Amino acid sequence: MKAHRVVVKVGSSSLTGDGGRISVTKMTALVRQVARLHQELNGQVVLVSSGAIAAGIGKLGWDRATCTMPEKQAAAAVGQQLLMSTYERLFAEEGIEIGQMLLTRSDIEDRKRFLHIRNTMTTLLHHGILPIVNENDTVAVDEIRFGDNDTLGSLVALVAEADQLILLTDIDGIYSSNPKHNPNAQKIEDVWTITDELERVAGSSESTVGTGGMRTKVAAAKIAVQSGIDVIVAASYTENVLLRVLNGERVGTMFHALPDHPSAKKSWIAFGSQAKGRVFIDAGAAKALSKQSGSLLMPGVIHVEGDFPEASIVELIAPDGHVLGRGIVNFSARDLSLLLQRRQFGESVHPDSEVVHRNNMMVFPLQSKSARPSQKSM
Repeated sequence: MKAHRVVVKVGSSSLTGDGGRISVTKMTALVRQVARLHQELNGQVVLVSSGAIAAGIGKLGWDRATCTMPEKQAAAAVGQQLLMSTYERLFAEEGIEIGQMLLTRSDIEDRKRFLHIRNTMTTLLHHGILPIVNENDTVAVDEIRFGDNDTLGSLVALVAEADQLILLTDIDGIYSSNPKHNPNAQKIEDVWTITDELERVAGSSESTVGTGGMRTKVAAAKIAVQSGIDVIVAASYTENVLLRVLNGERVGTMFHALPDHPSAKKSWIAFGSQAKGRVFIDAGAAKALSKQSGSLLMPGVIHVEGDFPEASIVELIAPDGHVLGRGIVNFSARDLSLLLQRRQFGESVHPDSEVVHRNNMMVFPLQSKSARPSQKSM
């Protein structure tokens, strides 16, 4: 395997049995494989694990379908302890120390906290300690209601500067349609470009314990591959699935990283941060950014939306309305609006003023819309 640092994400359905309770059998099989991966890669493995809410609900005997938000958070508080104590015991049998990291999306979005997380994770890996990451479901209301750990897995891969992300699920890859409904659905073995069509055909999971499906895995892969990280979606029930990936065997669906990928900082700007506003640009500026890798100068700005201070993350909007990219803006929304007003009244505005420097900008690649899935590749 060409990877030197790997993030493994495992979903709730891959850790629980009937009734949503933690399955020690499933966890034991997973831990043994992760331990082998940890040994082969000299400790360069991060585990992103779902299961806290499911474990808590199972232990408490509650019905997930009727749980309120506070009850889900309470279940997470109970289940996280159960999940980690089980992991600690099983990894101790393999001679591996573990460290727990509970994150929310806001932790990733704040640049300083992002860097602290990266430093902590790097230190754990340096000392051969296996980080186990989960969302802090006890406080992250939005993550429980809408989020999924597939996205967390891709963002953790950015934090860890990993080479490969393995998403373990209850289906053995991405299919051209939902294989549970269509017996003629074809598994896609390779994805070189994530097209609009692929995102449409990615079906939803019918799992009763997980919160995501194939759609979230494609979305997570989209983040990772644009950051230079290969992604494999495979079934956790496949015998020795992690070891087979380690040995270079083709299992599941492989999303190939883009060969020309941005720096770690630009990846964070694009995928880890939260945009505070929007800056609309003209056709000339859009061409300069996408074709010439230039900075965004004041003459290219035509409109501003939002109320943001300088050094905020903003979306850059092309004339046709699509998001061309993201960047760290050098002016506040108020100052940009004032400069636009001055220009409108004929006052001179310095043409070389950099609104967003090219080193602080991520321009997104154009999306393909016409490619169709096939059995062997996409």
